[in-house]
Amino acid sequence: MNSLAISQAQKVKFKQPSVIKFSFLTTICERFGFYVLSYLLVLYVKDIYGLADSVAYALFSVFTAFAFLTPALGGWLGDNVLGLKRCVFWGLILESSGLILLSFSQQAKILFYLSLALIIVGVGLFKTAPTDILARAYKENDSRIDSGFTFFYMSINIGSLASSLIAAFVQKYYGWSVSFLVGGLGLLSGVLFYYLFKRTAKGLDTTVGEHKLSPKRIISIFFGIVIACIAFLLLLVNTQLSDAFFIVSTIVAVIYFIYEIIKSPKEEKLKIIACLYLVFVGFLASIIYFQGFTSIELFIDRVVNRQMFGYHVPTIMYLSLNPIFVVIFAPILAYFYNKLEAKKKDLTVVAKISLGLLTGSLCFFFLVIGGYYFYDSFYKISQIWIVLFFFLYTISDLLIGALGVAMVTRLAPKRLYGVMMGAWFLIGNALAAYVSGIFAGLSEVPASVTDPKAILDIYNLAFTKIGLAGVVLSVIIFAVNPHIKRIANIR
Repeated sequence: MNSLAISQAQKVKFKQPSVIKFSFLTTICERFGFYVLSYLLVLYVKDIYGLADSVAYALFSVFTAFAFLTPALGGWLGDNVLGLKRCVFWGLILESSGLILLSFSQQAKILFYLSLALIIVGVGLFKTAPTDILARAYKENDSRIDSGFTFFYMSINIGSLASSLIAAFVQKYYGWSVSFLVGGLGLLSGVLFYYLFKRTAKGLDTTVGEHKLSPKRIISIFFGIVIACIAFLLLLVNTQLSDAFFIVSTIVAVIYFIYEIIKSPKEEKLKIIACLYLVFVGFLASIIYFQGFTSIELFIDRVVNRQMFGYHVPTIMYLSLNPIFVVIFAPILAYFYNKLEAKKKDLTVVAKISLGLLTGSLCFFFLVIGGYYFYDSFYKISQIWIVLFFFLYTISDLLIGALGVAMVTRLAPKRLYGVMMGAWFLIGNALAAYVSGIFAGLSEVPASVTDPKAILDIYNLAFTKIGLAGVVLSVIIFAVNPHIKRIANIR
């Protein structure tokens, strides 16, 4: 084969399906809008509604937990009721409606909760659909799938990075309402990309998605969305209902997995135990991850010297360090893994996830060192400690978030693949988001405390507790790991 033929063959091999533009661009817009809210939520409710730290943390935690839960139902709706493309469209419409409505929420608090409910339902419909559509574009054993999904994963970080920078600037100079409106318009631009590229998804939808919906089904879907929004509105307003929901969900999940372990043959039994063990480790690490949107965000707002070249840097602009570091270090870690694999020395998924928990725990000690020893006359610490914090925070994120799904595919029995994926999102993400608010509450600064030294001392003590607890748990987990590897035959 001559060089021209080889070149053409390589182009055919590495050329991605055209639908990748559809999935990539709609996801950038959706993540942009969602993260505008995620980054601003705690600061907004404290500024506008005067909520205590612990109440603001709890609200963020409940909202985020539901945003992780609803995609499971949204995935089922895409497969059986709506179709994937319709889930993309209506997800974008509902989320954008929620953010635009949020720009008016200073007028009435009920609008605030209704906005969050619309966004939760919208996320549920949208979240899994672009991924599912893209996956359907590849044939079995397609060599392009890894590079395609790596490229697609970048859309999440691009949306997150853009939202932290743009929302920070807009909020600083134009206020809360305009910043939420910008997030809503970003989501509406996703609708534009939907219409521009939806033809590339032709033939990649589910069976129900390829056919027109009957009037009866359209009415049923409409009322279903309305009922879901009302249900989440009630859960957000009434924290006792939310508490009961997560307590019952956790008990049901535990009972179910005990049942599966008891009834399964020995080989499957051990794999289920190992898989649940790693879900638990992911749960612990995710509690730390969500601190970035709660306790760490208010720490930056209150305790960090944010002056840079005469410019007062907005708080949430520092959160852009996470997606920036993801873009920088994700390919480096991938290269490092490949090198170790070539030498047959690659770490097991058990070791990587456990290392992610340890790394996430250690990052708090950068803030503690800065807070105890390197504060200025105003009891503010240098920005360098935040940079160092987000460096380790991102490494932890890459070790946990990027490997969680891979762990399930490697360990879970095939008949329980979907259930274990659900466990990862229910326990490792949703429940972790919910519990993270409790841990964030350790750093609560009472409204009566205004002395900057006292505020710094509260954070020093809280972050010392969180960091030490994480390190102790990491040591225990590393001690247990060899037994888990042995019983599940993990290599």
